[in-house]
Amino acid sequence: MATIKPIEGRTVHQIQSGQVIVDLCSVVKELVENSIDAGASSVDVRFKNQGLDSIEVQDNGSGISHDDYDTIALKHYTSKLSTYSDLATLETFGFRGEALSSLCALSRFSIVTCLAKDVPKGTRLEFEISGKLGNTSVVAAQKGTNVIVENLFHNLPVRRRELERNIKREWNKVISLLNQYACIQTGVKFTVSQQPSKGKRIVLFSTKGNPTTRENLVNIFGAKTMMVLVKLDMSLDFDPTVSRGVKNAQRSEKVSTEVRVQGYVSRPAHGEGRQTPDRQMFFVNGRPCGLPQFAKVFNEVYKAYNSSQSPFILADIQLDTHLYDVNVSPDKRTILLHDQNRMLENLREALAALFRSQDYSIPVGQSYTQKLHRGTQGTVINTEVDGDGKGTQTEAQNTKKSTFTANEPRPAVQNHGSSSEDEDDRFPPRSKQVRKTRATQQKRHHPQTYSRKI
Repeated sequence: MATIKPIEGRTVHQIQSGQVIVDLCSVVKELVENSIDAGASSVDVRFKNQGLDSIEVQDNGSGISHDDYDTIALKHYTSKLSTYSDLATLETFGFRGEALSSLCALSRFSIVTCLAKDVPKGTRLEFEISGKLGNTSVVAAQKGTNVIVENLFHNLPVRRRELERNIKREWNKVISLLNQYACIQTGVKFTVSQQPSKGKRIVLFSTKGNPTTRENLVNIFGAKTMMVLVKLDMSLDFDPTVSRGVKNAQRSEKVSTEVRVQGYVSRPAHGEGRQTPDRQMFFVNGRPCGLPQFAKVFNEVYKAYNSSQSPFILADIQLDTHLYDVNVSPDKRTILLHDQNRMLENLREALAALFRSQDYSIPVGQSYTQKLHRGTQGTVINTEVDGDGKGTQTEAQNTKKSTFTANEPRPAVQNHGSSSEDEDDRFPPRSKQVRKTRATQQKRHHPQTYSRKI
């Protein structure tokens, strides 16, 4: 029988590191968040061969103190957390002290850093696989820190092969993640570039250190995107059930229970959403995260008004740090919210009210009455759009017919009549002609079985 004994330290280090750094996304996430935590106003992310050769993140933050050189990459060393209770008031992205240590174990890892008082003389730090400081050298540098990760997973052949095989998918995930940071971080200039194995460096996108998320969205997705978005600024007013942690916090200091949702969402008009839910970004106090239940509510309410498309979403849920727990998963993207179900109920009502208040427009020359959703009292909310492209909302009792012009697409939500007369009214003349031609062809090929009158 095998005896129970402690796992050797180096083995423990590599096992834990493989859980913290699992893919290309986790590398970029940890380095970018370190730059933001350091107070950087400029973050430059550079890839070589889509990150297979190297990932470099350079910032103009505070830099690393000389006294911290020996411990900067050791496991569970951090300047962001002292005791477990500090998690309740945490305002930084990082807090575990695991990322740099894990990168030492899984890549060739080095740092160039320079304090403001030392410019232009910086220091290059090279680390061993354990996270201990190896060589140091003096180099020319600007204020801030430049972190270089080379040959990721070089000592894990299976994971390296998986990364190379799925690099296209991983690359798309990385760009999507960087878009999220660049959109939500105001006052921070982002530049993301890629240098292929053969060729010059290409800037993929950049922001200008804008003071608003609106300007960030314009820099990344273009001005046309903003034309179809509605601003989100909703207060989810409710009194959450008070947990012991919130009670203790309220005794020691004044804790706010207000929850605000700020950002942008697509207008609910037909043609102003997206064909796929590929641009839906959620944040908690500016931290990118996955909130599937919030995404579900946004999409369900939106599709009640525009069933054929998905919304663009940028939603930042702002609330007191005592009302959520970020210490749930290694990547910190899973967040537990206190009284989430009550938040979702209030969010659903607020979104429905926001969408009902919108004026809709469609291209000039089109005109129809489109059923949007059925009210609680059996009424139907319609959007009537005339030739000048302006839309107004009206209520009707059980409206069944939708009308529109010959050159107009069918509405997103349709009423299906039972009679052939109703059916003909719902189709434009060109569509009726096509149907008549098809019917004639079928009658010609099957004269005995085809008897329906068109």
